[in-house]
Amino acid sequence: MPDLSFDPQTRQLRTRRLLLRPLQPGDATALLEIYRQPAVTQHYDLETMQTVEQAQRMLDFFLQHHDRFAVLEAANERVLGTCGLFHWEPASRMASLGYDLAPDAWGRGVMREAARAVLAYGFARLQLNRVNALSAVDNPASARLLGALGFTEEAVLRQFAWWKGAFHDMRMFALLRDELPGNPIEALLPALTESAQTAC
Repeated sequence: MPDLSFDPQTRQLRTRRLLLRPLQPGDATALLEIYRQPAVTQHYDLETMQTVEQAQRMLDFFLQHHDRFAVLEAANERVLGTCGLFHWEPASRMASLGYDLAPDAWGRGVMREAARAVLAYGFARLQLNRVNALSAVDNPASARLLGALGFTEEAVLRQFAWWKGAFHDMRMFALLRDELPGNPIEALLPALTESAQTAC
């Protein structure tokens, strides 16, 4: 199986192990299974969820403001997490990367594989020039992921965010189109550009 395939009709991305599809209105229960885990919400302006109504509000926000994909294990189509782009600024060709993953999927390279596909989608299909990412300073796993994806840390934004009764310092990362040569993401771009030509 190729490292990445893309269906322009459904906007589904397939990697060797994963299926990424746009979030759907019926995904609230799957999101609840992720956001009910305190380890997932620890570094967010987000309370650990208890009800499907809370998850539905989060899903509605994603559907309205994000280009967000559900990350599914291809073998059984279980939703493991989400990954996508938001704060898209067309004039600057810039967006931000967001992601979350159920704890029982940590340590398997799942989000690295998913995020590479989403970033390839952003650079190839949305013609992005820059992708930003914020990570709490006390979330080293997220910083390691961004480093593995080729992001460069640009700054520490002091007391930039507020959640759970305290201010939090955030690390600002970015990945530029000019930095793609030699990055594994570069090898994924033809799968998205070729599918665009096929759809025309």
